[in-house]
Amino acid sequence: MRDPARIDQVLAAIREVWVDDPDSRLGQLLVNAMRTTDPGLDLFTVEDTVLVRKLASFARLRRRPGA
Repeated sequence: MRDPARIDQVLAAIREVWVDDPDSRLGQLLVNAMRTTDPGLDLFTVEDTVLVRKLASFARLRRRPGA
C-alpha cells in the first residue's frame, strides 16, 4: 500500500505552483510541469515523488526573472 501521507505532499506542491498562476487549469498546470525537462514522461504513470520534483522545478523556473 502506498503511504497516504504522500497525498498532502503532492497537494502542497500543486498548491504552491497553482497559487502563482490561478488562471491555469489543473490539467494544464500538471502537463506543463511534467514536460519542463522530459517530454517523454507520462502523467498517467509518473510516480508521485517524481511529480512533486517536477512541480518544484516548474515553480523555480517560473520564478526566475525574465521567465
